[in-house]
Order: sequence, then C-alpha cells, then structure tokens
Amino acid sequence: MSEIRKIAIIDDDEVFHLIIKKQLDMKKLTCDVLKFYNGETAANFFKENIDNGENIPTLVMLDVNMPVKDGWGFLEEYKKLPESLRKKVNVYMVTSSVIQSDIERATNNEDVVAFVSKPITNEKLEEIFYSSFAR
Repeated sequence: MSEIRKIAIIDDDEVFHLIIKKQLDMKKLTCDVLKFYNGETAANFFKENIDNGENIPTLVMLDVNMPVKDGWGFLEEYKKLPESLRKKVNVYMVTSSVIQSDIERATNNEDVVAFVSKPITNEKLEEIFYSSFAR
C-alpha cells in the first residue's frame, strides 16, 4: 500500500490555494491538499497531530505575511515540535516578499528548505513536489 502524499498550503490568499491546486492537477501530481489560512490554525493542526504521523504533510508551502499568525510565528511554534517529526516535513517559504531580510531569515532557518518567490511556475512546483516526495 502506497503512502498518501500530503501537502499543506499555509497562505491567507484563496487565489494562491486555487492556483496551486490547479497546477497540481494539470501536472497530474496526485496528493491531498490541506488548506490553512493563517499560521495559528496550521500550528494547532501540527500540535494536535504529533502522535498521528500519517496526518502530517510531507510538504508545507508557507507564506510570510498572514493575519493572526504569520509565517515566522508558525515557524516559532513548529520549532517546538519533536525533531523526528520535523525531519519528515519539507517547509518551503513561498511568498511575494522580496525583502532581503525575509530571504536571509528563511535561508538561515534550519526548518526551511528554500525561499521561493511567487508566482510559482509549473516547473518549480513540480521540482518542489518531486524533491519532497523522493524518499
């Protein structure tokens, strides 16, 4: 039985959620997509599922600027999770921010795989997808 691929999109922009879903479908990249519109609900989901690893997504696409709790706030909460769980997750900071300090902060965060600028091309999404699920 094959593992179900799971992606979490943590972004307050509904259009971004729709575009990523459309790109995944167009490229026939089969997966379950978990939608979160702020970092707080996403962090709560991770905390609630610490002992239920099959619910944890392998790929997280995290926006920087969101209401309630932004991407940085999410990463602060995420850092408190067990390292064994965090090692199974690939967090990509996906944002329209071009602020150098955001880029450096993401690059220097051990839990962030890469900083990716919006909009995401089909090819970049495919690259992220396959590198995350290549285990």
